[in-house]
Amino acid sequence: MSIFLRVAEVNDSNIFFNWVNKQDSLNIKIENKDKIDFGKHNKWFLERLKDSNTYIWVIEDSRKDALGQIRFQKKDNFYFDVDIYIISTFRLKGIALKGLKMAINKVKNLPLRAIVKKNNVGSIKLFTRCGFLIQSDDRLKWILVKN
Repeated sequence: MSIFLRVAEVNDSNIFFNWVNKQDSLNIKIENKDKIDFGKHNKWFLERLKDSNTYIWVIEDSRKDALGQIRFQKKDNFYFDVDIYIISTFRLKGIALKGLKMAINKVKNLPLRAIVKKNNVGSIKLFTRCGFLIQSDDRLKWILVKN
């Protein structure tokens, strides 16, 4: 399946809101485990679009249907944290792997960090296949980095 990344736009706020509040998304979150109201989400989303330390893409198929999203957001002094979401009907088709590799190529040599909840085995496999290395772990999560 061919996929494409496009930079997220203001009009994408609704779809991101729906994705972040889906139960499958909430189940793997370390932070923000509860549903978010639209006002709070929209404020956050608009701030991210303006933030020079945030990159957000929508993953689309050849028909321009949205399949998910990838975000790199700098939250500390060095790493950009990775957030990825693929809608459930398109998981296990290689879309996350292709999309993440495409996003990494767009930002060339950006130091990336993925914080993965230990019940999310699919994500740990995804990140290690993209060259991330486990930096540390605790009983709840793995921290993987790619420099």
